[in-house]
Amino acid sequence: MNNNHEFKRILGRWDSVAIIIAIVIGVGIFRVPAEVAGYLNSSSLILFAWLVGGAISLLGALCYSELSASFPETGGSYIYLRESYGRPIAFLFGWSELLVVRTGSIAAVSFVAAEYLASFLAIDPSLVKSIAAAIILILSFVNIIGLKHGKRVQDALTVTKILSIVVIILVGLMSRKGSFSNFQPGMAPVDRGIVPLFFLALIPILWTYGGWHENVFVAGETRRASKTVPLALLLGVFSVTFIYLAMNFLYIYMMPVAGIANSQLIGSDVLGILYGEPGRRLLDILVIIFSLGAINAMIMTGSRVTYAMAKDNAIFRYISEVNKRYATPHRAIIINGVWSIFLIVLGTFNQLLFFTGIIVWLFFALIAVGLFILRKKFPDIDRPYKVWGYPFVPIVFCLICVALFINTLLFSPLQASIGLCILFSGVPVYILSRKIG
Repeated sequence: MNNNHEFKRILGRWDSVAIIIAIVIGVGIFRVPAEVAGYLNSSSLILFAWLVGGAISLLGALCYSELSASFPETGGSYIYLRESYGRPIAFLFGWSELLVVRTGSIAAVSFVAAEYLASFLAIDPSLVKSIAAAIILILSFVNIIGLKHGKRVQDALTVTKILSIVVIILVGLMSRKGSFSNFQPGMAPVDRGIVPLFFLALIPILWTYGGWHENVFVAGETRRASKTVPLALLLGVFSVTFIYLAMNFLYIYMMPVAGIANSQLIGSDVLGILYGEPGRRLLDILVIIFSLGAINAMIMTGSRVTYAMAKDNAIFRYISEVNKRYATPHRAIIINGVWSIFLIVLGTFNQLLFFTGIIVWLFFALIAVGLFILRKKFPDIDRPYKVWGYPFVPIVFCLICVALFINTLLFSPLQASIGLCILFSGVPVYILSRKIG
């Protein structure tokens, strides 16, 4: 089952945690809290909702910890799906990641980084797409010439990100420009009820937590992966949850909940209160740094999904080659980068990205069920870590994913249908590859 003999294991525990933090903590924390406050006008409920988002992510991390310890290979989720259900289901996962899920995310975040960079440097807005493409090209090149270079960039950007957040929180709380009276409880609207509003608030929160499992895709290049990756998963989720709670605590301290709900750019407004106009300019820099860290990490991890899929597929086998000099899947990195740039040029990646939420929850549910299949299928495999609370933890996580899948199908039927069409467009491609192979 192991497919990692071509790679060098150079990632350590911190590198693995840094990948999670880089992807999860993006620009969402500067926008999503306002949307959450629009649903929940109680400070305690807001903080509790962000804690629940972290708890759901933790359930997933516990499941992934057993899987990554049992199959510490490059490709992560692709490997788990392949070993659970066979190559067809795994291929559909890899196909959707290549076609739009991963590459669409890279394109979208690159566009955000380019917009802020153009604004900060007063560059002609018509050049935004060119700047976004250049960002992808540069970071792809960095990752092609060696994982050690990619990880150095990743570590530097992640450290900068964490230090920036810590400084913002500490300065904000010590500024005395806020008020603890903002933490007085509010009342939920009687006509809608608190329970449906709470679940509506969880949707953007869980989107903000997205990426908590990203380090599993580079497990084949991680030292002592069967122990390092599971521990990094848990450390990553706990770190992100703590940071999100602290940032929301700061927002509520600086502004009343009603003010947060009416703020289109809560991060910019809070930094504006703290530092005036220079604070808003500081946010531009932070968004650029946060975006670059997320893009670099997604290029690093996404190419490994394509690599793992290509190894098993006749049509894509050409791009599964690992560069002998740099020990990186250079062709997979190139094709991910080129397709991401194509989505930027196409200009429809935001819509494509929106259509893929249903795909994400579907595969999370399948992977959770896969835990039970793999325990029965491989009873004697070495499992350095077994999920805590089995079988309840994977069952609860699976039910949550199924509920979110159904919710998306019911409340966004058009987008969900398009997402499923994107997914199943891989079926004829897989059938063709079987005939060729």
